Amino acid sequence: MQLRLLFLAGVIEACCCYLVSLGDLQRQIPQMWAGVFSAFLCYVFAAYFVLRRDAALGRPHLILGAALVFRLTLWWSPATLSDDIFRYVWDGRVQLAGINPYLYAPSAPQVEHLRDALYHSVNHAAIPTIYPPLAQLFFRTICVLSATPAAFKLALLLCDWGLCLLLARSLVRRGQDPRRVLLYAWNPLPLIEVAGSGHIDALGVLLLFAALYALHSQRWAAAVCALAGAFLVKLVPLVLLPSFWRRPRASWFNFRKRSALLLFPILGLLTFWPFADAKEKLATGLMTYVQHWHFNAAAYSLFSFVLQPWDGHAYAYARWLCAVLFALIALGVQIRYRDPYRAAFATLGAYVLLSPTVHPWYLLWVLPFLAFFPSPAWMLLSGLIFLAYEVQIGYGSEGVWREKSWILWAQYAPFYLLLGTTACYRYLNRRDD
Repeated sequence: MQLRLLFLAGVIEACCCYLVSLGDLQRQIPQMWAGVFSAFLCYVFAAYFVLRRDAALGRPHLILGAALVFRLTLWWSPATLSDDIFRYVWDGRVQLAGINPYLYAPSAPQVEHLRDALYHSVNHAAIPTIYPPLAQLFFRTICVLSATPAAFKLALLLCDWGLCLLLARSLVRRGQDPRRVLLYAWNPLPLIEVAGSGHIDALGVLLLFAALYALHSQRWAAAVCALAGAFLVKLVPLVLLPSFWRRPRASWFNFRKRSALLLFPILGLLTFWPFADAKEKLATGLMTYVQHWHFNAAAYSLFSFVLQPWDGHAYAYARWLCAVLFALIALGVQIRYRDPYRAAFATLGAYVLLSPTVHPWYLLWVLPFLAFFPSPAWMLLSGLIFLAYEVQIGYGSEGVWREKSWILWAQYAPFYLLLGTTACYRYLNRRDD
């Protein structure tokens, strides 16, 4: 059985080498799909073998070693599917020049002297940075070592592989099979989006799972510090505070046992302080994102489509509707589930499904939970989400960013169908028992 796993690892590695050989993936989306979907098929077979709990698979060393090889292979590929990494380098270089990155957009005349060949690859040059302060300090640190996309990708690749190690350790701690780390470690999504494109989400997700691990180990202060770090990288983990509030076995209004949570705002203020001279400009980039950006969304697209005939502000109302629904779901599941891992999985899953913007790498916040709670529907979506890159075909050739409705249907219809079918199957099985 271990030979089967080794064979599948070899095929995934061959797919990784093929993707590296393509070079600019943005201009070769169909070829990219061929490599990614072939790797995804092998991943599905490998996940099946692991979930069978076959003792012949041995310990998780092969899985973790192969995961590192896959990532190092794709590190050689240029970041072409996303240009976020060039913004990371820019923000780091701006800080090294003694300038607050929240003050000026890359196109501002105040930073004109910093522009070089890299500047032309920086995205949304007319908007100040959107990334929180811990991410900014990470950008600065890497730029001190090497202000290049390759250096950023290597650092984030190591964060992602560190997450794989932490997941294996967490599975053991929870009494689960550590080989199930394969459900994250071999998935093509983190290979492409972290090792290939270098997204900062890898650092945030690592800190989030460090927080969950510390919480499970009843190390409250460490858990809160790690959660604050995850929040200061990507803001998203803020929604998980109710799970950390309820974790001590005490009344909801027992503040003494929850005093460690005071570390969260303290760390937030300390990390924001070096950038405080930007004042209201700290939120300029974030507000632009929240108010105007939307892409590849499921529920948001449906709500805005339904509301459009009745009101010209359909997009704004759809955002508010998604926000209210998410707040209710997030609070409900975190009250219902005592297990912080399950509560976080449900909350972040709802965040992805109700967000107006769903880039493929947003699933990185959900995907690691599959090691603890295997979900065929989320596994399927982690492969189908690559269809979202179809928009790059027209954008690369004509400079036009145009989404197609069939792409949304192709991603989300199978996902929701499988999600509903799985839920019904499990419900009927519980009734029979």
